[in-house]
Amino acid sequence: MRKTVPLLLLAATLFGQQTRDLQFEPEQPINPLKDRGTRWALVVGISNHQHLPPAAQLRFAHRDAEDFAAFLRTVPGGALPASHIRLLTNERATLAAIRASLHTWLVQSAGPEDVVYVFFAGHGVVGEQDEAYFIANDTDPQNLHATGLSFREVDATLSNRLRAGLVMMVADACRSGRLGWSSYGPDIPSRAGAPMAAIGQGDRSFLRLLASRASERSFEDERWGGGHGVFTYTLLEGLRGKGHTDASQPIRASEVIDYVAKIVPEETRAQQHPRVAGNFDARLSLAVLAPSPLRPEPSLAASLELAGPPGTAIYVDDVFRGRIRPTGTLRVDGVTARQSRVSADLPDGTILGGTVTARSGVTRVNIQPPDTDRLMQLQARLRSGQALEAFDGYASQPFPASQRAVAASMMSDALEELGQACVSDYVQSTATGPKKVMLRRAVAAYERLQTLRPNDAAIETRRVFCVGRFQIADGKFNEAVASLQESLRRDPQFACAQNALGVALDRLNRKDEARQAFERAARLTPEWGLPPFQIASQLITAGKLREALPHLEDAVKFNPRSVGTRWSLMRLNRLLGRPAEAERVGLDLLKVNPNYAPAHMELGLTYEAAGNAAKAAEQYDLYLLLAPNFTDSTEVRSRSERLKAQGSRPVPTLKRK
Repeated sequence: MRKTVPLLLLAATLFGQQTRDLQFEPEQPINPLKDRGTRWALVVGISNHQHLPPAAQLRFAHRDAEDFAAFLRTVPGGALPASHIRLLTNERATLAAIRASLHTWLVQSAGPEDVVYVFFAGHGVVGEQDEAYFIANDTDPQNLHATGLSFREVDATLSNRLRAGLVMMVADACRSGRLGWSSYGPDIPSRAGAPMAAIGQGDRSFLRLLASRASERSFEDERWGGGHGVFTYTLLEGLRGKGHTDASQPIRASEVIDYVAKIVPEETRAQQHPRVAGNFDARLSLAVLAPSPLRPEPSLAASLELAGPPGTAIYVDDVFRGRIRPTGTLRVDGVTARQSRVSADLPDGTILGGTVTARSGVTRVNIQPPDTDRLMQLQARLRSGQALEAFDGYASQPFPASQRAVAASMMSDALEELGQACVSDYVQSTATGPKKVMLRRAVAAYERLQTLRPNDAAIETRRVFCVGRFQIADGKFNEAVASLQESLRRDPQFACAQNALGVALDRLNRKDEARQAFERAARLTPEWGLPPFQIASQLITAGKLREALPHLEDAVKFNPRSVGTRWSLMRLNRLLGRPAEAERVGLDLLKVNPNYAPAHMELGLTYEAAGNAAKAAEQYDLYLLLAPNFTDSTEVRSRSERLKAQGSRPVPTLKRK
C-alpha cells in the first residue's frame, strides 16, 4: 500500500561550502491538460502470484503498471502529483490493498469534476459460478470467490460510489479459461472479456480500453520496450505522441485509440485486437506532446547526492533517476542548477515530494521524514502489526482533511489483511486445527472495518464466517452451525462457510447433513481441495477406504502443494495394499518438502510391509533425524535397529562348507 505524507525538510550539505538547509518548498500545481478538476489514478500490475502454478506467472505486468504510473507523473501525462497515484505491484498488490485503494482511497479522494484512471495489468478470469475476477497477488485459484477481486464489486464502486466525472479503465489482462493447478492452459479460451467490457455502466462518462477481444490472449515480450505487454507499450507510445497529427493540440482519446487499434494487430500478426467501450467524448485530452518551459534553463550543471532508506525510488522533474543503493546513497548527475521537482518513494510506500533548489557542483540531500507526523505514526504502528490497537487512536483523533483518505485507506488495508488471513488460511488448509489468536483478531478486524466501509456487504459475511470458525475451535459446534448458516444467508455462494458448516455438523455427529454441506462446497468451488479432503476423511472414518480414494486424489490434484493431503493419500494407498502407489505419492511429496518427517515414517511402513527391510530402516532413520523427540521416536528407533539386525544375519543355505 502506498501512503503519502506532507512536504518535508531536507538537510543538505554543499561540498566545499558551509552546511546549510535546503527545503522541499511547496510545489505549484500545474494543469497541462486544462482540467476543471484534478486527476487520480489507481495503477495495479502483478507479474508474480503467490498461489498460481509456475506456467501461469507473468513477466512484465508490474513493469506495465510502473511505466504507466511514471507517465502520469510527467507533464505530458498530466503532471499528477505523487499523492494522487496509488501504485500497487506484485507483493504489494494484495486483495486487501487493492480493495482499500478502490473502495476507500479513490472513493474518498475523487470529486465530481475529477478524472480517475483505473489501470490493471495481470490476470482476468471467469471462475466458479460464472463470476469474473481480477487476480491479486494473494488470490488462490482454488477458491476465487473467497480470494479474488470480482468484476462485480469493481463495477459497483466505479458505477455507484465514485463521484468522479470521468473514469478511464485500462485493462491489459492476460486472460485464461482457468488458472488452477489442475486446469491451467494458456490456450484455453476465456470468457472474461464480456464482463470486463461491462464494468462501468453508470451515467457518468466512462472510457474502457481493453487489451484484446473476448476470445484472445494479451501478449507480453521483451521486444516491446525491453519487456512489456504489447497493449500497454503501444498505449504509452500513443500517449507520447505516436499517431498525433497536430502539434498545437493536446493528444486526444480518439488519436490514441486509433493508434493502438492499428499497431497492436500489426505487432501480433492479427492475434490480438484491442477494444474500446463506454460513453465518453472522443476529444478528451489524454496527454500533451511536450511541456512548455516553465522558466529559463541555466547553463550550469549540477548533481544531487541523496541519502536515505535503501530502495527509495527518486524522481527529479518527474523523471525516474534510480533507487537509493544498499549503501544508503544515490548520485544523480546531469541536474540543471535550478529549482527542481523531487519525489522520493520510500520502500514502505511513503511518498515524500516537493521542490529543491540545486546549486552548481554537488548538493547532498538527506531524506528524513518528519517523526511527528500523525500519518507517519499510524503507518509505523501498522507496520509493527498493531492494526487493532492503532484503530482506537485513528478513530478518536480525526486526521486533517488532506490526510483523511490516505489514513482511511491505510487503516482499511491493514484491517482487511487481518480479516482476510482467516479466509485465506481456510482456503489453503486441509484441517480445522485451532488457531484461536488468528481467528479472534480476524473477527475484531472485520468489526472495525465495518465502520470504515459500511456499504461493503462482504465484510459482515466474512466476519460471521470467522466467528463460526472460532466457535468450532472453541468446541461450540451448535453456535458455529448458527453462525455459518447466517454467513450463507448473506452470501449463498460463499463455499468457505459451506465447508465449515460441514465440519461443525460432522462434530455434532450429523453425518448426512455434513456430507451434503461438503458436497455443496465442492459444487460451488470445483477446484478447491478442502471439500473433497473432508469427504474423504468422513469415508475413512467410516471404514470406506476404497470409496475415499478418488476424493483424496482430487484433493491432491487441486492443491498439490499441501503436504498434509499428499501424506493422507500415501497412507490410504498403503492401507489399501497399493505399495507402488504409496511409494510414488511419498516420493512426490518429498520433492515438495524433503524435511516432512511423517512422509519418511509412512515410506518406512510401506517398505517394511513390502519386505524391503533395508529401505524401511533407511526411512525410519531419516524420520528420527528430522523428528528425534516425537512421542514415537523410541519405538521407531527400536524398529529400525531390528530391521538392520535382520538384514545383517547370514542367509541360510544347504550348501556344504
